[in-house]
Amino acid sequence: MLMKKTYHFIIVAFVTLGLWSCESEAIEVNKSCTYNATIKDLSGLDGCGYLFMLENGDYLEPVWRWGFCGTPPLPEGATEDPLWDFQFEDGKKLRLGFEYTNNYGSSCMKGKTVIITCLETIDDDSPEL
Repeated sequence: MLMKKTYHFIIVAFVTLGLWSCESEAIEVNKSCTYNATIKDLSGLDGCGYLFMLENGDYLEPVWRWGFCGTPPLPEGATEDPLWDFQFEDGKKLRLGFEYTNNYGSSCMKGKTVIITCLETIDDDSPEL
């Protein structure tokens, strides 16, 4: 009988800890384009594609806020996403805003996964970053 109660206690403890750990942390969202970055084509690395490299050398792996499912219907707000219809090009300079997310695993494992909140391409005529 004691073993059965202990077993139930352990299950309840794990479920409680699991639910507690799923609570989202308050993440500061930067919706302004304040970071300078360069697009890097890392498709030569296993599981990688285009990543954003910040001026300090950190890599950001952009993910879509709604996950990876691209089947219709599109989620509400999808066409307003900064990455919607964005053309990635190796070496392109840009300014961006982002929020870190731990909700998605990295297939590339080169940078941190982020949701892009703002994206502006820098013209070639603009001053260097």
